[in-house]
Amino acid sequence: MSILKKLELEPYRASRVAPELRDRSVEDVTEAIREKVLETHAELVMAARMSREKRSEMVSLVSELIVSCDLYVGRLTRRDLAERIVQELCGLGPIDEFLDDPAVTEIMVNGPHEVFVERNGVLEKTDVRFSSDAHVLDIINRVVGSVGRRVDKSSPYVDARLPDGSRVNAVVPPLSLNGPVLTIRRFPERYSHLKELVSVGTLPAFMASFLQECVACKLDIVISGGSGSGKTTTLNVLANSFGQDERIIVIEDSSEIRVVGHHVVHLETRPENVEGKGLVTVRDLLRNALRMRPDRIVIGECRGKETFDLITAMNTGHEGCLSTVHANSSKDCIARLTGMALMSEESVPLNVLESWIGSALDLIVHMRKHPGGARVVSEVAIVGLDEACIQVARVYVHEEGIVVQELPGWFLSKVGQERAERLSDALFGEAKGR
Repeated sequence: MSILKKLELEPYRASRVAPELRDRSVEDVTEAIREKVLETHAELVMAARMSREKRSEMVSLVSELIVSCDLYVGRLTRRDLAERIVQELCGLGPIDEFLDDPAVTEIMVNGPHEVFVERNGVLEKTDVRFSSDAHVLDIINRVVGSVGRRVDKSSPYVDARLPDGSRVNAVVPPLSLNGPVLTIRRFPERYSHLKELVSVGTLPAFMASFLQECVACKLDIVISGGSGSGKTTTLNVLANSFGQDERIIVIEDSSEIRVVGHHVVHLETRPENVEGKGLVTVRDLLRNALRMRPDRIVIGECRGKETFDLITAMNTGHEGCLSTVHANSSKDCIARLTGMALMSEESVPLNVLESWIGSALDLIVHMRKHPGGARVVSEVAIVGLDEACIQVARVYVHEEGIVVQELPGWFLSKVGQERAERLSDALFGEAKGR
């Protein structure tokens, strides 16, 4: 090993350091390095925040500055100190290590002194701490600022995303009494094919074939479930099953859906500015998307007035739409959609709105998260109208398998003979061949 390498890895020796430098803390050294780096290498800092490949360049640069400035922190090697500083400058500080752990799917910061993670589906408390509320706020502002958003007392909660697509939510005082709260939903394994969901036990192979046929037949599909049940992952997989020749419009609050190798336009909402202007909602984007010649429309999540516009789009020739909604079951999903559509205040009678939903929506895929952390397709239900009354019939239940002998007549008449035959063959033919 070279002498230079040994110097890089060995701890600092107090005898080599001036007495006035021995009591410096990591925070003091970080601040001193921050000023020098931002003054001379601001572009590299920004690049390293967006790309983890640039981190090694930053570590080398910071290591050189530590030596040239004769900075010192006890019990840390130069390399360790450089990596700690780069975490603060370019990463997410104390929680940066969790972004490198593929088993961590959720990071929850409840103020500066309490950090939880969900690892392999199980919640656990960590020993990680932030130094203060200001430290957490600095990390939050770095994340939301990179996507043009803000969080402060006048706008005390925000949704954003990390460069890798991880979903970020932040709530700050006065809404949060714990101090700044940061929640990061990660997607360490970005599934894009139904066979991948089969391999991890989310659904059986015969049901994957049926869902593939539903997408090919351009059924309008809603994926329901609780928080963290796998709705977005399943939506992402189904969206990747679209035809290569189709134009897809994806609308989200924070972009996280990845449709690879397709003709895709991604649209993202925008919060209002400090003057209370410039707000662009999912509903605004959906109405605009209808003018963009879409073959498929994908809404990351329906949670309000945009539900009415999605139902209207499904009923006016825009087939093969996809979205997600929070619900407890496939039947509860209908009630949720109805309630959210009523928020639009379009003065449509309830019975008419329900008939529109029964006419527009074809399939509900309900997700559930098991106590051990596994995500499964719990139910698959078809939707339609029978004598002007909305009908929801489960065709698959996780614990029982296929629970019908044939597709009901009201559904067959809704989708037409050709699609009905294809769907019946996919459902019952594949199931018999298990």
